[in-house]
Amino acid sequence: MRPKSLSPVPLRVLAGLLLIAAACSSSADSPTPATEPATTGTTSSSTASSAPPETTTTLAATSTSLAPWVPPEHEVTIVDGVLTRDGVGFVPRGANYVQFTAGADRALDPGWFDDEAMNKAFRELAARGYNTVRMFLDSCQCSSTRDGISGPWLDTVAAAMQIAADNGIVLILTSNDLPDIRYGDAANAGANDSIAGYRNAHDLTAAGHDVFVEYWGAILDGLVERRAPLEAVLAWSILNEQWLFNAEPPLSLTSGMVATAAGDYDMADADAKRAMVTDNLRTLTARVVEAIKQRDPHGLVTMGFFTPQFPNPTGIGGTWYVDTAPLVADSALDLFDFHAYPGLDMTVAQHGENFGIDAAKPVIMGELGAFIDIYDSVDAAALASQEWIAASCGAGWDGWIYWGYDRLRGVGDATWSFTDGNGELFDALAPIGQPDPCVPTLIDPNLAKGGTATASRSLEDEPPSAAIDGNPGTQWGAGASPTQWIEITLAEPSKVSTVRLLVAQFPEGDTSHELRFSYLDGSTEVVASFDELTRQNDWLEVTFDVPRADVVSVRVTTRSGPSWVAWGEVEILR
Repeated sequence: MRPKSLSPVPLRVLAGLLLIAAACSSSADSPTPATEPATTGTTSSSTASSAPPETTTTLAATSTSLAPWVPPEHEVTIVDGVLTRDGVGFVPRGANYVQFTAGADRALDPGWFDDEAMNKAFRELAARGYNTVRMFLDSCQCSSTRDGISGPWLDTVAAAMQIAADNGIVLILTSNDLPDIRYGDAANAGANDSIAGYRNAHDLTAAGHDVFVEYWGAILDGLVERRAPLEAVLAWSILNEQWLFNAEPPLSLTSGMVATAAGDYDMADADAKRAMVTDNLRTLTARVVEAIKQRDPHGLVTMGFFTPQFPNPTGIGGTWYVDTAPLVADSALDLFDFHAYPGLDMTVAQHGENFGIDAAKPVIMGELGAFIDIYDSVDAAALASQEWIAASCGAGWDGWIYWGYDRLRGVGDATWSFTDGNGELFDALAPIGQPDPCVPTLIDPNLAKGGTATASRSLEDEPPSAAIDGNPGTQWGAGASPTQWIEITLAEPSKVSTVRLLVAQFPEGDTSHELRFSYLDGSTEVVASFDELTRQNDWLEVTFDVPRADVVSVRVTTRSGPSWVAWGEVEILR
């Protein structure tokens, strides 16, 4: 049996979001300043139009026709390190709203903007007690023209902000990336033999920093001009997820000095290399925060991250480099957005350790989701999500934004969504039914999770307990070929209706397994055998017409197979 494979989650969901930056184009026929002027009018929703829609919200034609701008107080602020709204502690709970179609996220694409669908979704979220929606500003690649920020796009963003305000929802508005048109190329100008292009150049060079400041300043200028309801924004997020290429310069270098926006650093010194990243991100975030707050003085600013790969080792992120602990200790960000998905190769506590979370600033989990290739039903996704969120309460998180409201169809490794099934997940996480996110309301039917596991033998990093931890991303591995067994002793004699076994096997092939129960009276019984072709992530299942009573332990013995013996999960259902 192969050792567990570590699936780089951000390369699943993140790559999905980087793919979102695809097909939206913007017109740039006439010269404009950094932002195109606002438009006025009303419109109905569109579904496939390529022309910018009229806006559902009456917006100012020019700032000169309006009273002087008075920056609004935001609904949500931070008091003594705690998010508050109307003087009461505020816990962000909601969903990512992404409308993926024709190869991109069209939620804020002027040519596809569906105000009626957005209003309906926000209204349904608010009715269940949700208070926050996270949206991607620019993953459609439609936010810019060659002359600056797109006016029709700004109109669309302002209209979405008004829809949120009308429904009592606050928004986290994040940039997925600097848009290619105008901004991306300019941010790459500092790339050289010592600093690779794209993210490394964007985050480590003066040219990249300047473009971030220009881009965010232009966005805020355009929204201020339109008198968009800035108070409906919980936080402006500089990047959806910040990372650097670890396998490209300068992080791949082992010698020489590298000149960056924050200074010169010796690549032969590991500490200097780490400081280079930290110093530049502190410089970058400080400059962008200042640019945003010049326009929106009461606004909050954050940045998103997936999990660093230390101190706890993880496959998340692949060859991408993230280091957040120094930023938690000292940065201009008002709060942090740390993403963590259940069912992978780390516990939520290990995620918290890698992020370096402390209690000084609020931390939200702007992305969490149950992958459909890991959790085989929406009910299993709901239970896993509730338990993940509850566990994260003790690891330092203060708010949770589920991925996502709708299923991202056509994207690999999708997660269960709020609109799947009959809304089981939507209802399970809803504040109206679960007022305290730290206290799960769903009953776990899996008796194995409360038991103890032993095995014929185990690899050091794949203990028997990994087969009953409720995490399909971990496994028990014997480290040897059949015959091998794993046995789960229940916390107390119990009635068992179903046993489910998650196959962890490579290569695929014919296998033979025996399932034996031990009972309170000392007797044992072979209750099922599985003799069939099996492959990685198959589920083997037996359900009894009459549940077996007084079961004390369950043993799974693998008698033959093509690989080392392992199980991803052993579920014993009441």
